[in-house]
Amino acid sequence: MSNRLESVSFYLLLALIIWLPVPLGSNRPWAWSIFQFWIAIQTIMLCWAYRYQFPIERLKPILPLFISLACFQLFTALQLVPIPFELLTLISPKTAEIYSHVDVGKHPISLDPAQTEISLMLGITYCLFILITASVINSRQRLQAVIYATIVSGTLQAFYAAMLVLSDIPDSPIFGFPAKNGATGSFVYRNHLANYLLLCVSLGLGCIVAQLSVTRSYDWQSRLKRIVLNLLSVKLLVRLCLIIMVIALVMTRSRMGNSALVILTIAGAAIALIAYRNRPRSLTMLMVSVIIIDSLIMGAIFGLEKVKQRIQQTAIETEARPEIFAWSIEIVKDFPLFGSGAGSFYGIFPSYHQHYISVFVDHAHNEYVQFLAEYGVFAPLLLVFAVTYPIYLSVRTLRTRESALMKGTALGCLMAIIGMLTHITVDFNLRPAANATLFILVLTLACIVAKMPRNGYESQ
Repeated sequence: MSNRLESVSFYLLLALIIWLPVPLGSNRPWAWSIFQFWIAIQTIMLCWAYRYQFPIERLKPILPLFISLACFQLFTALQLVPIPFELLTLISPKTAEIYSHVDVGKHPISLDPAQTEISLMLGITYCLFILITASVINSRQRLQAVIYATIVSGTLQAFYAAMLVLSDIPDSPIFGFPAKNGATGSFVYRNHLANYLLLCVSLGLGCIVAQLSVTRSYDWQSRLKRIVLNLLSVKLLVRLCLIIMVIALVMTRSRMGNSALVILTIAGAAIALIAYRNRPRSLTMLMVSVIIIDSLIMGAIFGLEKVKQRIQQTAIETEARPEIFAWSIEIVKDFPLFGSGAGSFYGIFPSYHQHYISVFVDHAHNEYVQFLAEYGVFAPLLLVFAVTYPIYLSVRTLRTRESALMKGTALGCLMAIIGMLTHITVDFNLRPAANATLFILVLTLACIVAKMPRNGYESQ
């Protein structure tokens, strides 16, 4: 019974990966509520399955990541605790000044407790997702299945988005959102789709790298045999999926999304050349093909020129983001230690913008600045560790491990992290639950492959 529950939970994880981007990127209350309910069910199932023997060995690799994110959620919870006005005046004078217009009783640090509660519940869900993922991925086969599910999810999104654009359908047939001005798939915002595809492409590249041969062929018979085997392998299918995703990525016309693809590919190739132990000979050719064949040739056919035009036509004077960034910095200055409260940005930003702007601003369009504004300067250090630790493990995996699957996955995770860190400088890609969950999956996989036994935990 326990093994059956664990297996069901694993298949639910695969289904969740494919499902999350479908309902508008899970960026609506009803959509992320489904996600939270889904995770709650899996958590209960695994608690029952492991009631006699908890798989602590599987959780050890992700404990530093989990603890850092759990402490971050603890800080979010502290923002909701009502504290005396005198103490609030000491730790957050600006918050006390705002609350003084109401009364001088007890008040929380957060200026928008309702949004902070939502952020806290989502944060707890993300932490449980890490534990579930680490618990059920106990073999090479399951690790590969999770990566394949991610590729399938990205491909479905890419195909749906591309068909909407090529069919010239004005509105999405499922949710009725406008399908003009770039591909959006089932997301509301095209940059969110671009970011989601970035992560999927990165893991797909890692999947292909894991299947590259490290042996040299000195005669034409061996080379011909290897070519035929490659044509008949899953690798070719994955490569076709990557081409579809890159086409859709170009169709989003996302400037930083397409730039991040080139950056992560070049960075991944450079890191692999330096750190990859027993590097496959065709690794460099693979990376070059992604840039040249996918980004340039396919992009020229399906819309890269329009992306270039958007970049060229963007004037710093007419772009609202620099001004939003500058005004957001003022929020950081007013709430430097503990922030204004998780999720409170859109509520307090109207009092900071200095002249009329024609767009509704609910995010800073820079995740670094928004985290500083909402959480202060200290709590985001936990997030810095949560990202740099998997980066360190990924590089170490490339240098020390022998398993091609573990090294390929580590390289894919590393490129995904680079892509996300680049893209969030100009957008809010950690806000949709689909993107945030996939990024957390990347961080979790980077930790898992660093220490998973070659044949999985089942062999021990």
